[in-house]
Amino acid sequence: MVLDTREGTVNGVVGKKPIHLLREEDSKKVADIREMHIDIGARDGDQARELVRIGDVAVVDTEPVELPNGRLVSRALDNRLGSYVALEAARLVAEKGGAQWELQTVAAVQEEITFGGSRTSTFTLEPDAAIVVDVTHATDAPGIDAKEAGKHALGSGPVLSRGSTLHPGLFELLSRTAEDEKISFTVEASGRSTGTDVDAVHLSRGGVPTGLVSIPIRYMHSPVELVQLDDVHACARLIAAVALRLDGETSLAR
Repeated sequence: MVLDTREGTVNGVVGKKPIHLLREEDSKKVADIREMHIDIGARDGDQARELVRIGDVAVVDTEPVELPNGRLVSRALDNRLGSYVALEAARLVAEKGGAQWELQTVAAVQEEITFGGSRTSTFTLEPDAAIVVDVTHATDAPGIDAKEAGKHALGSGPVLSRGSTLHPGLFELLSRTAEDEKISFTVEASGRSTGTDVDAVHLSRGGVPTGLVSIPIRYMHSPVELVQLDDVHACARLIAAVALRLDGETSLAR
C-alpha cells in the first residue's frame, strides 16, 4: 500500500491476525475490514500519528501487467479507461478535421459516491447530448452466469446500454454506427438506474439525452482488473465515428 500524506508518500502493508492464531471457526471466515490494519513500520502509535493523519488516502501499490492476447491487468481501470477513451475519441475526431458539433470531454470524479464530477460538469457545460463511458462486467470468466449478466466476453467490443434513463435515439445512433463501421458490440439492458454517471447526467438541468458505452472487464473493483485493449480502442473509434455523424439535421427528440 502507498499512503498519500502531508509529508509525501508512506509505504505500508495490509496486516491481520495470522491464521495460526485464529480460532478454528474464525479461520474459515473472510476478514472484516475492521479486523485489518495498514502497518507502516512505526515503532508505536505516537510515531504512526506523526507520519499519517486521519483521512490520508491509501491505494494498492501495483504496476500494470501485460498478458497474452493484448490483455492488460491493473488497478483502477475503472474508470481510468473511460478517461482514456474520451480523450482518444477526441483525438480521432480532431485527426479527421473536427466535427460539426462542438465536442467536450470530461474526466469525472466521485462517480462511486456522489456523482460529484459528472453532476457539476454537466450542469456547467449544458450539453445537448452526452455519451458516458464506463466499464461493465466481462461475463466469460469462470463462475459468471451469462444468462444473468448478459454475454459480454473480452474481445467482443463495446457494450451499448438500453434502459429507461438512456436515450433511445442515441442508442440507435451508436448501434447503427457500429454496424456501419464494422465494430463488434454487445447490448445490455438496465431496468432502472445504470450505476454509472448516466444517473446524474441525464437529470441535469432540463434533462440531457444520454447514451452509455461500456468496456467489458474482469474482476471489477479489485486491484487486478483485466481488460482486452482491442475493446478499449473499439470504444474510442465508435464514439469518434458517432461524433463525426452529428450535424444540423441530427434530432434527439424522445
